[in-house]
Amino acid sequence: MADERLGAIRLPVRRLHLELTNRCNFSCEFCPDRVMSRPRGAMPLAMVEQILSQAGREGLARQAHFHVMGEPLLYPDLVEAVRLSGRAGLEAWVTTNGSLLTPQLALELQTAGLRHLTISVQTPDHQSFALRGSRVLSFDQYRESLIGTLRAHLGQGGGMALTLSFLANPLRRFHAPDAPRWRVAESGEELRTHVGRWVAALVAGTPLEARLAELLRRVGTVGVLRERRILLTDGLGVRVRVLGNWAGHFQGRIAQARFGTCLGLAEHLGVLWNGDYVICCADYDGRTVLASAVDTPLRDYLASPAVQAIAGGFRRCRVLHPHCRQCLGGRRPLSYLRQAGSIAYFGIYRRLVRGRQADREAA
Repeated sequence: MADERLGAIRLPVRRLHLELTNRCNFSCEFCPDRVMSRPRGAMPLAMVEQILSQAGREGLARQAHFHVMGEPLLYPDLVEAVRLSGRAGLEAWVTTNGSLLTPQLALELQTAGLRHLTISVQTPDHQSFALRGSRVLSFDQYRESLIGTLRAHLGQGGGMALTLSFLANPLRRFHAPDAPRWRVAESGEELRTHVGRWVAALVAGTPLEARLAELLRRVGTVGVLRERRILLTDGLGVRVRVLGNWAGHFQGRIAQARFGTCLGLAEHLGVLWNGDYVICCADYDGRTVLASAVDTPLRDYLASPAVQAIAGGFRRCRVLHPHCRQCLGGRRPLSYLRQAGSIAYFGIYRRLVRGRQADREAA
């Protein structure tokens, strides 16, 4: 897929996020689901096909990620959506809390062409699992079901990569100052202990158990300050995500950002279940909606003057949209630190990492 430039946006965008549904069977305290004000619903399959076919045919995106808000495994046509993504020439990625995953569904997703399945374990023990708001499953039920499904999949092999995602909160007072109950791993030692227990339980009684010592050595490189994926086997990896105050950041008084940058529109964009375009995959309440897939093709949306101005502003480290100013802003005196940090992280570090990944893909 050759690169081209559409004004301030380089195509293809890496990630096109399609929100198949914004309904969820969990109510995590660190997720804005509980403060989301827009209606709940599900994207018609015809709209899924329309958007994916446009994106693939016109070279607008590389990957289709079936998530903005909500639990994608609640969507009854998820397997078909994955299949449509492959037909359009896009890699299909699914992120799930894993509570509804079964060996049969995992096999169906793999057969349909799913390239990557991320399981948001996030809270890996009894105490932290209480933050997930699960009204049906206990932690033991969740863990037993998920490990059984993953073991079955690893025994089959195949081309679908699995990633177990865990949360870390090394800078609790900075990232989540108003949430003292958000008790997840705050040190590298604590995080490595949690991840190691999950890996040991997962491979127990399988041929991979003979490699447990090697796998635990790889787990030993996990740290709380760096978001990355560590490959354990050809089809299994673990990922660490730093917890941010996603749900609470937009509540209360925020000093608005005037400078900074973001990878919204440069690396990713989203489509909500009703067809509304959002410029960032983290726009949980549709604050950046400027058009809809119902009456505006994706390329026309990206080429529109308003979207081009926002994307061009990010390239010049200028924040133009009111929602983006609030997102990149913060409470004084940390506001300027967040703005400068966005340039250091998104504008420099992430672009360097993305460049190295592109070099490896081209090699």
